[in-house]
Amino acid sequence: MDDNKEKMKIPGTQEKTAPVDEKAAIRQKLHKRHMRALRDILIRLGMLLLVVYILFFHLVGVTKMPSGDMYPRIDAGDFVLYYRLEKNDIHAQDIIVFEKPTASLEASYQEHKEAETQAAAGKTWWRKSLDWLGFRDPADPPKTLFVCRVVAGPGDTVEIGNSSHLIVNGNPQVETNIFYPTPLYEGFVRYPLTLGDGEYFVLADYRNGGADSRFFGAVRLDEVLGTVITIARRNNL
Repeated sequence: MDDNKEKMKIPGTQEKTAPVDEKAAIRQKLHKRHMRALRDILIRLGMLLLVVYILFFHLVGVTKMPSGDMYPRIDAGDFVLYYRLEKNDIHAQDIIVFEKPTASLEASYQEHKEAETQAAAGKTWWRKSLDWLGFRDPADPPKTLFVCRVVAGPGDTVEIGNSSHLIVNGNPQVETNIFYPTPLYEGFVRYPLTLGDGEYFVLADYRNGGADSRFFGAVRLDEVLGTVITIARRNNL
């Protein structure tokens, strides 16, 4: 009798446990499948973020035109796309995006250069790494963004004549793409101005009152963010 009971129990027990084990296996497979899908999504998202970071922090940049200084080519509020690489290959008539420390617009060049050198020397390796990654040090002095056209480069001599003409290396420039005279800003830059290595003389297309090298002098290569490659008109967005 006991043997018969045991024989009767064993099949019943197997019938009850087998479906439970099968459901657990199915759940485990589904869990693994979901985890693989989640891992794939996270990997793709990480790769996308890496591509976006490299693209917009080290290859190209996007900024909004801060003023009407480049009118009518670029109007205030237009979005400007600029190329960060090959900054050493800047030529006359290129339009560049650059930053000037706001304090240096009022202080002398030498005072700014000394302050900048001291600030760079005091940065730790991790702060320099963060700078390279694109995270600006909050202790850095504020900077003002400009977009202007290059009219002269290293070694060139620039003059602004009394007749509101741009003169480069003794030759009056015929600028068919500029619709305004180039007046002299009294009391800011001494002419003739000979540009040193890595220096550029830039002018706004809107020459009557535009902020450019007639006001703050030459633009240094380390101040250049990139060369404009295209724009998106604000009224077409």
